[in-house]
Amino acid sequence: MMINASLLLGRSDDAVSEFLHWNEKSAVRAKPYEYDCMVLAEQEIGDKNWFIPSVLSYLEHPAIKHLDDALHQNLLARNLVTFLEYTTVLEHKIVNRSVEVIAHDVLPVPIPFAMRMSALKLYADEGYHAVISADVSRQVALLFHLDVPSSEFERIKNFQKLIEGFPVEFKNLGWFLIGFVAETVITKEFLQMAKATLVPPVYRMLRDHLEDEWRHSHFFSSMFSYLWGRLNRNERYFCKDALPLIIFESFRLEDGWLERNLIDLGLNNAIAEEIETQRNSHRGLLESARCGSMATLKALHRAGFFLERANLERFFEFGLIEEDSEFFR
Repeated sequence: MMINASLLLGRSDDAVSEFLHWNEKSAVRAKPYEYDCMVLAEQEIGDKNWFIPSVLSYLEHPAIKHLDDALHQNLLARNLVTFLEYTTVLEHKIVNRSVEVIAHDVLPVPIPFAMRMSALKLYADEGYHAVISADVSRQVALLFHLDVPSSEFERIKNFQKLIEGFPVEFKNLGWFLIGFVAETVITKEFLQMAKATLVPPVYRMLRDHLEDEWRHSHFFSSMFSYLWGRLNRNERYFCKDALPLIIFESFRLEDGWLERNLIDLGLNNAIAEEIETQRNSHRGLLESARCGSMATLKALHRAGFFLERANLERFFEFGLIEEDSEFFR
């Protein structure tokens, strides 16, 4: 029996090259631990923030802008804890479940051995991300006397419901698409870190996580390009239908989270409800999805996904791309 060398060795592309010298390059796993928030001196904190203000548009609301600095930082800390707890669950239940379908070669297209090895390395990295995210989350929760949020995040449940609704023959492909979107949109939040002055251990943790996530984003983008050119018509049709749904779920906010926390910090119930309603409006969701999915759209564009008019029209229909957009010019 002849063995296809390309399936054994893989291709010389990002899916493989991103994980060369993996032992030295994986930031969160390989770098020295510098994420201890419990030994911070007051001067180290100073006027630094516990989370990235620029990703939280509701901070511009007058009622929140007038909070004193201690309450403002408490609100940022609550956002950090929730973000890190969500990240922990996302890495375990969603991203690594997506990586499994690559590593174990159960997608509709045979995956070269070298790509599957890269997926196994990515799987290990994500496990470390979950550990460190949970570690820093619990440190900050202790410092601010916060309850650690439940692991039952609505967004995670919605991803799982999407999978349950996919036809059996497309479930593995659906898992891959969810991982592809999750790993190409997550960097958007981290990118804002460069414009923020964060508490040092938090900054170092997010910086190292971002360094790994760039590699993971490139891996998933390369994997999508590899798959797209080899999928049959029905599989491509499934991707067209599923991707906008997955992108929207990636930006849907936890219902009631902000309102509960604002009330807990002393804001008037009616004002807290007003801010929550504005934040969770369809318009707000659409703006977040458009802005945050740009790297995902570019990856789809590079793969030739939008060369098929029906795919483009599907994204027009959902409002993720405007028909006069300069994105494709």
